[in-house]
Amino acid sequence: MKKFNDIITKILYGLIVINFGVLIIACVLQVFTRFVLNSSLSWTEELARYTFIWSNMLGAILCTKNNSNAKVAIITDNVSIEKRKLLSKICNIISIIIGIIIAVYGVRVAMAVKTQLTPALRISNFFVFVSAPIFGILLVFYSIYDIYKDLINDHERS
Repeated sequence: MKKFNDIITKILYGLIVINFGVLIIACVLQVFTRFVLNSSLSWTEELARYTFIWSNMLGAILCTKNNSNAKVAIITDNVSIEKRKLLSKICNIISIIIGIIIAVYGVRVAMAVKTQLTPALRISNFFVFVSAPIFGILLVFYSIYDIYKDLINDHERS
C-alpha cells in the first residue's frame, strides 16, 4: 500500500506543478496582451479560472496527505495522546464519508454537464467538474491510508 501511495503522491505533485505552471502562464499572457498589446485574449481568463479550481482541489488533497489541513488546536492540544489518536480516526472516518459523497455527486454533476462547452475554450465542462470526484476519491484514499498507517504504528508499538 505504501508503494501505491508513493505513486499517487508523485502523480499528484506532478499535476500540481503542471497546473500552477499553466495558471502562471495564462495570467502572465493575459496581463501582457491586455496592457502591452491593448488587446486581451478571450480564453486566458477562463483557462486561469479552471486551472485555479484544479490547483485548489489537488492542493487540498495534498494537505490531507500531509496531515496539514486546518485544525482546531485548542481541542487537539488539550487531550491525551490516546484521545488524540481516537479523534484522528474519527476525523478520517468523517473524511471518508464526505469523500464518498463528493465523489458520487461529483460524478453525477460532471456527467450532467459533459455536453456543455465552456464559452471561450470550447472544451467540455466535464473536464472542469471532474475535479470534484477526483478530489473525493483521493480524499477517501488518503484518509484510509492514514488509518492504515495508524493501525500499523499501533501494532508495532505493542
